[in-house]
Amino acid sequence: MKSRYRQLAAVFLSLFAFNTSATVLYVSLSSTNPIPPYTNWATAATSIQDAIDTAAAGEIVMVTNGVYATGGRVMPGTVTNRVVLDKALTVVSINGYAATVIQGAWDPVSTNGPGAVRCAWLTNGAVLSGFTLENGATSTGGFVGGSSDSGGGVWCASTNSVVSNCLLTNNSAIYGGGMANGTLNNSLVAYNLAAYGGGACDATLNNCTVVNNLCVTPFLGGGFGGGTYNCVVRNSIVIDNSDYFILGNMDDYYYDPSYFSERYSYSYSFPLSFGTGNINGTNSSQFLDLFHIATTSPCRSAGSALYASGTDLDGEPWANPPSMGCDEVAVSNLVGPLSVDLLVIANQTNLLVSGPGLLRVGFFQGIITGRAAYVTWSFGDGPTFTNFGTAGDHQWTNVGDYTVTFTAYNNDNPAGVSTNILIHVLLPDVPQLQSPVLLTNGFQFQFAGQWSAYYNIQYTTNLAPPVVWQTLKTNYFGTDGVERILDPTPTDRARFYRVGVQ
Repeated sequence: MKSRYRQLAAVFLSLFAFNTSATVLYVSLSSTNPIPPYTNWATAATSIQDAIDTAAAGEIVMVTNGVYATGGRVMPGTVTNRVVLDKALTVVSINGYAATVIQGAWDPVSTNGPGAVRCAWLTNGAVLSGFTLENGATSTGGFVGGSSDSGGGVWCASTNSVVSNCLLTNNSAIYGGGMANGTLNNSLVAYNLAAYGGGACDATLNNCTVVNNLCVTPFLGGGFGGGTYNCVVRNSIVIDNSDYFILGNMDDYYYDPSYFSERYSYSYSFPLSFGTGNINGTNSSQFLDLFHIATTSPCRSAGSALYASGTDLDGEPWANPPSMGCDEVAVSNLVGPLSVDLLVIANQTNLLVSGPGLLRVGFFQGIITGRAAYVTWSFGDGPTFTNFGTAGDHQWTNVGDYTVTFTAYNNDNPAGVSTNILIHVLLPDVPQLQSPVLLTNGFQFQFAGQWSAYYNIQYTTNLAPPVVWQTLKTNYFGTDGVERILDPTPTDRARFYRVGVQ
């Protein structure tokens, strides 16, 4: 298992290699005797900001476990910031992002607004390392991209402001939901929201994983750059971010003013970005959870050593060449017990058979407890797949019962640990029309539908040969509920209906 002590040692080494004579100040929520200058645990500050205000440039503020969710300061602009690094010093957690949280706040009415609190504000030369930055937001700011409406998780004065080994999540802004400006190293950016750059805007990202972020505007619906907007991105994975337009999940990045500029390098995204060493995200990145990748991932050892620094998000050293994303694959550490579970998306264990022009896909999610090295999938009708992560999908072209098997492996479980589920692949049922109703706005009838069935609803006004059928509604994608069909055409003639299914 990965050691927190090894992670802590890596943090100390990286800091003190360049700060051998720096004064260290301490912060602990459980301190009972906070006395400036907070130079030992017995007199540690209870507030990160108190320690920062006492420290001089070049000094180090060491923070232990807890959720830091009180206090705040307004810097140039209108947004309150939970923590302000207004001098070139280093603020670092003892036990990493999973144990130490800086928590902002959303405006209770509008998310971004006068009641919002950003997580952190960094000046030039400041460093923030080893925190979860969550629930931060900004003002609306009039869509101008200034310090008031940018960087819900963290706002930086320039690329000389550095955030590293952090989790940025559930933050909101107009520009850069997770981060604006600055340099972000070895970090996970997930589930943030903005109009421009759901994950980050105008920032430099090195060895970061940017997933499941969203951009949306109140006027246009979709925004620009679900993952990143106008960012320099290196050694990173930017995938499964959405612009909220009808296509969705097609806007991992956006470049302004030049969409075709080479701002991505040695990175994995969809569509394939211009630049050196990039990988098209049409194949699975093989995530084993939100950011750990499998030993078989195409992102493993696909980065460039030019852009790797420090350690990965778990505190492990980067290989040469390093992996893309915030996780390095350290095979020797992939040990310990494993357990697995398997979910069927939408609980569909009864699926309709696929055929020519009819793609019906079953979606499955594997869940792993423990540290896996890689996973395999078997769908009961062919070879075992090794190029998926914990998410798998499949279609069947013949009816029957098929066992879907999900297996995880690591050094202590070379034979794998498996779980499975039985899927019934069926032909569509013949629709049985029932309960016709004459309404004031037309004629309605209904039938029991099936999930993923394609229905073609037709009508005619005369059953005498030759019967001419006309389409009322085509390719109606069915659900497991009752399908209600409305014919709003006013007529005093008889109309006859039929439903075809594929």
